[in-house]
Amino acid sequence: MAEEGSASDDKSQAPTGKRLQKAREEGNVAHSRETQMFLILSAFLAVFTMTTAVSGSTFLRHMRGLMEHFDTVSPDGGALYLALQQSIREGILLAAPLALVCAVVVVVSGMLQTGLLFRPQALIPDIGRLSPLSGIKRVFSMNNVIEMLKSLTKFVVFGAVLYGVAKGTLRVAPEAERWTLHHLTSELISWFVYATMIILMIQAAIAVLDEVWTRYHRLQKLRMSHQDIKEEVRQEDGDPKVKAKQKQIRMRRARQMMIQAVKKATVIVTNPTHYAVALSYDNGTDAAPKIVAKGADEVAARIREAAEDSKVPIVSNPPVARALYALPVDSEIPPEYFQPVAAIIAYVMKLKTPGSRAPRQ
Repeated sequence: MAEEGSASDDKSQAPTGKRLQKAREEGNVAHSRETQMFLILSAFLAVFTMTTAVSGSTFLRHMRGLMEHFDTVSPDGGALYLALQQSIREGILLAAPLALVCAVVVVVSGMLQTGLLFRPQALIPDIGRLSPLSGIKRVFSMNNVIEMLKSLTKFVVFGAVLYGVAKGTLRVAPEAERWTLHHLTSELISWFVYATMIILMIQAAIAVLDEVWTRYHRLQKLRMSHQDIKEEVRQEDGDPKVKAKQKQIRMRRARQMMIQAVKKATVIVTNPTHYAVALSYDNGTDAAPKIVAKGADEVAARIREAAEDSKVPIVSNPPVARALYALPVDSEIPPEYFQPVAAIIAYVMKLKTPGSRAPRQ
């Protein structure tokens, strides 16, 4: 019994669609920070290479003009404040396109990864997260350990790349004394783009691995046991006992309706024991006889019994009974059966004359 219990608790089954949808509604989605970082770096590099040539030259020209005329600035606080304000403004104009694009990429990439998921509940403070014990568990969780190792690896790799780039720039440092400001700026930008490209390629590989790991880890956490799946099916389809009870009620009501229809029928056509079909026909209003009830075997026996109790004529005609049984209830008989059914109804009408008696099958 213990082995059966442990087996039922083993979450070895892939999550169902309902489980995935519920997790998504709760905010549990696959969100790779490394993929987001890759997109931010890509956008940063693209905007940097497209705008730096113009905005960087403008920034240097304004700053050089400010520095060349700095000795003419009045030493009072107001003039120094204006000079500082101009410097800050030029710096903001230089960095604004980069910051704006990165902010847009952060929002758009987050929306794409989460599938436009918006959860107002996430804005409500969770008091449970303030628990020191819960905080310690989160810090030493497997996911956080992996994140820490990943960050250390990135730090070492990126540090090695930047060290290599810096070492290369030091080799040409003595020559930089003879360069113009424009040449020096171009060289610095080239070294920066070169370093960023290498980091971007490394980040792309990290993003792919992190995307795979994030999705795998999420699916592993959402795995279900056999008991979980049974419980989900029970909740979705309803309690089997309740469904059985409802089925019994529907069958009982259907039988009651059938008996009422049989009592008002014109004739019952039988096989004579396997099938029974109740026909209703009013010569003044109906275009054709209508099937109001039908049944096979046990149900056919109940139809015959109800017909006997209600004095409804019973006529044995196996070919017609089998043919009519294949038709749906509450449908008029097709033209190909008009002649045999008309003969049966005509026979029944004769039986209603005084002294006549319906045959009992």
